Amino acid sequence: MPVEASTRTQIRAENFPDLGDELMYPRLSAPKLARLAEMGERRSFAAGETLYEQGQRDAPWLVVERGKVRVLDRKPGKDVWIAEADAGTFLGDIATFTGEPAIAECVADEPTEVIAFERQSLRAMLASWPDMAELVLRAMMARREWHEAHGYGVLRLIAPRGSRRAFEVRDLLERNLIPVRWYDVDTDDESAAMLNWLQIPREETPVLVRNTAVLRNPSAAQVARDLGLRAQIDGERFDLVVLGGGPAGLAAAVYGGSEGLRTLVTEAWAPGGQAGTSTRIENYLGFPTGISGTGLTRKATLQARRFDAVLSSFHRAVELARGPERLVRVDLDDGQHALARTVVVATGARWRALRADNVERFIGAGVYHAVMATDAERCRGEDVIVVGGGNSAGQAAIHLSRAAHSVRVVVRAEGLAATMSRYLVERIEARSNIDIITETEVGAVHGNGRLEHADLRSRADGSVERVAATAVFVMIGADPCTEAVHMMLDLDEAGYITCGEGAAACEGPNRWPTSDRAPQLLETTWPGVFAAGDVRAGSTKRVSSAVADGALAVRFAQQILQG
Repeated sequence: MPVEASTRTQIRAENFPDLGDELMYPRLSAPKLARLAEMGERRSFAAGETLYEQGQRDAPWLVVERGKVRVLDRKPGKDVWIAEADAGTFLGDIATFTGEPAIAECVADEPTEVIAFERQSLRAMLASWPDMAELVLRAMMARREWHEAHGYGVLRLIAPRGSRRAFEVRDLLERNLIPVRWYDVDTDDESAAMLNWLQIPREETPVLVRNTAVLRNPSAAQVARDLGLRAQIDGERFDLVVLGGGPAGLAAAVYGGSEGLRTLVTEAWAPGGQAGTSTRIENYLGFPTGISGTGLTRKATLQARRFDAVLSSFHRAVELARGPERLVRVDLDDGQHALARTVVVATGARWRALRADNVERFIGAGVYHAVMATDAERCRGEDVIVVGGGNSAGQAAIHLSRAAHSVRVVVRAEGLAATMSRYLVERIEARSNIDIITETEVGAVHGNGRLEHADLRSRADGSVERVAATAVFVMIGADPCTEAVHMMLDLDEAGYITCGEGAAACEGPNRWPTSDRAPQLLETTWPGVFAAGDVRAGSTKRVSSAVADGALAVRFAQQILQG
C-alpha cells in the first residue's frame, strides 16, 4: 500500500551527524578527488532531483564535488531529513557496497555535481586502492551504526508478541542484517497510533512498514521476494559454489573471491548460520573483548562481497546432480540452478527440537532456538528459561540476564562443567538473577495465546514444578543439514559427511570413483566436492575451526581448478 507523495510532509530530525566528524564524514583531499574523477563518471543533479531512492538496490557510490545533498528517511506520510553531505565527502552506508536496499534517500539540496561509481567499479577501485578502501569501509559501517541507533531507515514490524509469522519475518530480516524494529501492539502505544494512521485494524497484523510501503500479514517468503534477497543466477557458471553461509561458508566465499574465483553462496535462511545468532563469541582469535555473532557475520559478509562473491539468502540447495562438461549442477528450491566447477558443502547443523508437550504451538511465539540482540530488551522484567548446557546456552543466559527478571538454565546433566567453558560458568554463577536447574528437563509449556508457564520435571524423582515463563530458548545440540547431498555423498553413522580418509574408505554406492588419486583432506566421495564446518564428520564444532575448514577447502578447490 504505497502512500502518495502529495500526502507527505518533510520534517527535520532533532539529531544530525556532525559534518566535522572525521569518522562519519572523512574529507577527501584535492589529489584524491582528482584521482577519483579519473576513475569514476561525473554526473550533475538539479536542486530537488533524487540522486538515488530509499530501498534502491545497487545504489551508486557518489562523491560530492560541488553542492549539497539532503539525506531523507521516507516514512508513510512524511519524509524525515536526517543528515546532509557537502563537497569533499561521499554518500552511502554499507548498503552502497553490498547491494542491499539503500536505507535512506539522497536528494540534491542545490545544484550538485558528483563522481559516480556503480557497485562493480567501486569494488575494482577499492581493490586497487587499499588506503581508500579502509577509509570508505570504516565510514560506511559507522554510518550504518548511526542510522540503526537513531532508528532511521529501519523497517517497522507491528504485531502481537505471540505472532509466529511476525517472529519469522523479524528473524529473516535481522539475520540478513536488515534493520527492523518490532512494535508490540499489546504493550506499545506508538504501534496503536501507527495502525490508526494507516487505518489498519489490529486483527490484520502483523504489518511491515518499509519506507512508504506497507505489507499486511506478510510471510517470510514474501518479504524475501520484496527485498530481493535471492540472487537471479539461473544457469550461470561459477568456479566455486558454496552451500551454506555460516562461518565455514563465508570463509570459503572470502578466500574464493580473493583468489579471483567466481563464487556463489546459497544460504537457506540468512548469513551467519548458528554462529550468527550467538550473543557473544569470546574465544575467537583477534577479538580479545569478544564479538557478537551479528557483528562477525556483518564483517564477514561485507568482506565476501568486497571480493565480489554473490551471496543469495532464502535460497536453499535441494540437490546436487551431474551437469554438462563435468560440472556439478546445483538445483535450488525456487527452480533455478547453478553450474559449479567445484563445490563446498557448508550447510552446518540445525538446532534439535525440544521434546515437550504443547511445544509446537509456541515455536516462534514463546519457544525459540536462538537469542537475537533485541531479545534481552523484549524480555525486560520477565521470567525466561534457557534449555541446554553448552556455550551457546551460557552466552544466551548472560545476555538475557541483563534485562530479564530471572533466567533459569535447565540442564539434564548434574552440572555445567563438562559441557560449558569455565569462563562462562563463572559469569553465570556471578549473576544473581540466573539459576542453574540441574538434572531437570522441560516437560510441557502452557499459555493462552502466548507462553505463560513451563513444567520442569525432575529426572531424579519425576516431580513436576510449574514456573512462570514468557520465553523458552532451546539450545540442546544440533543435527547435520545434509538433505541436499545425502543421496550423493557418503555419511557416517551420525549423518555427517565423510571426507579424506573416511571418504576413501567408503565401499558403498557413493564410493570414491577414481584410482589415480585419493580424496584430499576435506574432499568428499565426489571429486571436486568438499565439506567444511559443522556438517563435516570429525569437525570440532567451533567458529575458528569452521573458518579454517572454509579457507582450506578453497585451497584444495584451487588445486583441482588449476590441475
